[in-house]
Amino acid sequence: MEQVNIKMNAKVSARRLAAVLLIAALFAPYFMPVHDVSAQTEAKTIVIDMSHGQYNSKLVNAEDGNLTEDLKALGYEVIWALGGLNDTILANADGLLIGSIYGDANGFAVTEIEAVADWFNEGNKFMWIGADSDYSGAYINDNMTAILTAVYSHVYPEPTSIEDAYSNCGAGYRPVANGTGTADVIADAVEGVEAILLHGPTLLYGSTTAEYDNNTVALETTEIDNVYPMLYYGAAATIVDHDLVAPVAHNDGDVGAFVAMTAELYAGDGQTGVLVVSGASPYGDYQPMYTNEYKGVGLNGSLLVVQTIEWGMNLAPTLVAPTTGAPVDMTLIIAGAAVVVVVIIVVALMKRK
Repeated sequence: MEQVNIKMNAKVSARRLAAVLLIAALFAPYFMPVHDVSAQTEAKTIVIDMSHGQYNSKLVNAEDGNLTEDLKALGYEVIWALGGLNDTILANADGLLIGSIYGDANGFAVTEIEAVADWFNEGNKFMWIGADSDYSGAYINDNMTAILTAVYSHVYPEPTSIEDAYSNCGAGYRPVANGTGTADVIADAVEGVEAILLHGPTLLYGSTTAEYDNNTVALETTEIDNVYPMLYYGAAATIVDHDLVAPVAHNDGDVGAFVAMTAELYAGDGQTGVLVVSGASPYGDYQPMYTNEYKGVGLNGSLLVVQTIEWGMNLAPTLVAPTTGAPVDMTLIIAGAAVVVVVIIVVALMKRK
């Protein structure tokens, strides 16, 4: 009799184990991470604005040409926008670089600002905005601020300039940024970076409410959600104003390791974009951040620029807006109900045995 009971208990245990495994198998898909296949598709097209004074003949076969080849080698299609920015040229773009603007005559048209904003605010896009100093009035950062305002940026360029008497490429107005951010999320972008030229640049400030003229803060002392400093100037960097427009969140004559470049995640109206802002231009300009050597000083320019673009282009398609109250998926509800019915049936069968 004892052997019979043992066999019966073994059969019951086996049935119970089978039931548990069945239930686990049914529920497993609901506990496994769900990946959006479309979000993992690698972004392929990058537009580089060359229609607002950034085109520089000396750079076509040098830094700008090399950057283009670097990006093509990574599998991207690179489009130089020579005739302005509009819905057509941005239609299939996954990334957009807009460098420093020279002079009043090269400013953005209202239609261009709207086109860029509509494109970026759709979501899951990467954009890099490069600014510059106010030296001689040749660089008009109001243009960059207009774009950044239209995409609800929390970071803006100061209408001033930075000089560094110690960390530079032969002159104070060619400062070399020598510090990088430490946040894990930007680690791939800044890995191996030690020295970056920002020729005739400015620094950046933040706004906690995404308004260039309201709730403004110094990014060296105040953190903003989802905004990550990527580059810092050296400790001797000095704000040297060259016009009558005062800095917004800093003061003329301030000295310190100011923020030279940032990344903002969950950016734009759709809260799924990646937005990089820098105090100088990654391409074009008099001498871009991409530069690897200048005035005898070794730099990591191409490393930073290419890594940042690759990082941003890979990250942007994966971001999901951090919102609540998402629509209910009825398919999941029906599937869940079916699982519950199966579990009830299995339990009933177990009791009958």
